[in-house]
Amino acid sequence: MGWLSRWWTPRQEPAAPAARQTQAASPAPPAHPAPPVAAPPAPGPAVLPAPPALPWLVGHGAARRAQATAGEQQLLTELDTILTEPVFPENLLPRAANLIPQLIALLRQTDLPTAEIASRVARDAVLSAEVLRLADSPYYRGQDPVRNLEQAVGRIGEWGLQQVIARVILKPIYQGSRGPWSTRAASRQWLYSEALAQHAAALADASGQPPFDAYLAGMLHGTGWIVVLHLADRDGLALDAAPTEDFCEVLEDRVHRLFGQAAQRWEITPGFTAFARAAHRHGPTDGTHALSPVLQDARRLCMDELQAG
Repeated sequence: MGWLSRWWTPRQEPAAPAARQTQAASPAPPAHPAPPVAAPPAPGPAVLPAPPALPWLVGHGAARRAQATAGEQQLLTELDTILTEPVFPENLLPRAANLIPQLIALLRQTDLPTAEIASRVARDAVLSAEVLRLADSPYYRGQDPVRNLEQAVGRIGEWGLQQVIARVILKPIYQGSRGPWSTRAASRQWLYSEALAQHAAALADASGQPPFDAYLAGMLHGTGWIVVLHLADRDGLALDAAPTEDFCEVLEDRVHRLFGQAAQRWEITPGFTAFARAAHRHGPTDGTHALSPVLQDARRLCMDELQAG
């Protein structure tokens, strides 16, 4: 896990190096700064190899060229059964059912007067600490340190506050299971989701799309993986750390559809809900929603960084 820790250490700072450099060269921060995330990637090759099916095991061997094993086939069969059900089983994502309403309720408060927002944020120690940390980061700080929570809320603005709220509220979703596969992947899957959200938001903003919709898509896309791991743990499936090629190809599609099936019910924002519906119906190669290629490009960025780490 050392290679992953080394790669992720810079990512713990919310402001990306490119954004900080741009800020340092400017006389004053913009009124509504772009998301503090990495810059959009340079154009890549037209066809990229499919990323490994288990992102937390990148660097531990490529997929074998063989048919799916018995354990892999059993898992895929269960996933296909879930995808045909008219209602997503709540027990597969138990924490989401409690946390998503909290997220929606807090997001509805981001257009209140700054003093009132600060007062409500102050009721949650973790949320307060994250708001202060972001406001005092190099990207937002400027020359003066933050003196209080109200100043911090005013400095990061609605977009910064939305990021903090989503990150704080949604993190426990990735800590809900304690089975062997889920435990092994939990912390790394959360870090992967954070990076995916940041890349997606930056790419969306650069293409004129709502960055928060893309941020939510990246932050919550890993719920598809949570379902996969939950089923593998529950059924005691024998899955290899080096998955077969057939399994990788099919599982990427199923994970994306599972995310869409669960997320389309949450209705956090209209744009996010529309993207989730498209994901459920059409899979990761969907061309009907503008956020689909954004998330695909963000995933390639994350996988490239993991493999280079």
